Amino acid sequence: MTLEDPDVLDRRMDFEISDAEFDKSILDQIDESYDVVLLDWNLEIPDARGVLDIVRQRTPDTRILALMSDVPSEDPIDRGADEFLVQPVSDETLYRTIERLALEKEYEESMNELFRLATERALLQTERDSDADVTDQYVSVTQELQECRDRAASIREELSLEEFDRALRQLLDE
Repeated sequence: MTLEDPDVLDRRMDFEISDAEFDKSILDQIDESYDVVLLDWNLEIPDARGVLDIVRQRTPDTRILALMSDVPSEDPIDRGADEFLVQPVSDETLYRTIERLALEKEYEESMNELFRLATERALLQTERDSDADVTDQYVSVTQELQECRDRAASIREELSLEEFDRALRQLLDE
């Protein structure tokens, strides 16, 4: 992949960027610390399709952006990628795509946390109704739930209708 300005991602994004080390096994480098993986679809050793499969198995919440030099005969999205771009691609397009994928991931994580907290609060409400002494926990979880709702709403406002729809479909697939 060739960028017009190789440092554009470092300067514009609030992400840590790292390159794969091809003298080490890719298996040792894949973990949940990555929000988005940029995958060269033309990669042969290791095979890009195998890398995609491993990333999906090990870190299913990580977004995968496949980059390719030509329109693929095999659709990387059908294979499990979240998005693909055909080169040449402008730095701006690459930046916006990565930003969108990271935002969708953040929204899904926020919604999963919201569902977890809502379930917790419902359980605590049941316990309160049974006269259990859980008032402090209930108040704390209710406050966390409101903060999570606010965070999710804030992220939602940044997503387009299409991006929101994609994030929602991803949530429902889980």
